[in-house]
Amino acid sequence: MRSLLRLLMMFNAALFFFGAVQHLGIAIGSFHEPVIHPAAIVESTCGIALTVSVLALLRGTSSARRLAIIANFIAIAGVSLGMVALAAGRGPRTASNDTYHHIMLTLAIASLIILFTKRSDAS
Repeated sequence: MRSLLRLLMMFNAALFFFGAVQHLGIAIGSFHEPVIHPAAIVESTCGIALTVSVLALLRGTSSARRLAIIANFIAIAGVSLGMVALAAGRGPRTASNDTYHHIMLTLAIASLIILFTKRSDAS
């Protein structure tokens, strides 16, 4: 279960960094999103939080589980903020960006489910 948790969180961190780069105006292949600097900041913050907690999980530190829980709540808050902002018309909206938000949210929730249901295995 620990491997699945780390994999989900690493993939989510990569997805956050992918979104941050795109929201800075850098296209990656055929992937491109509108420039939204606040989104890039939030996505970078979420990606960093997830990366730090994955490293803690890999090292087996005593605070790894707590860090992973906090990082996933940060990710959920960041995605929720983005979804609400876009729904309120605070930025250009694309179908792919909506899809990224849903995937990020799903990965963070799945990670929390693992953390809370398999407490002894996740740390």
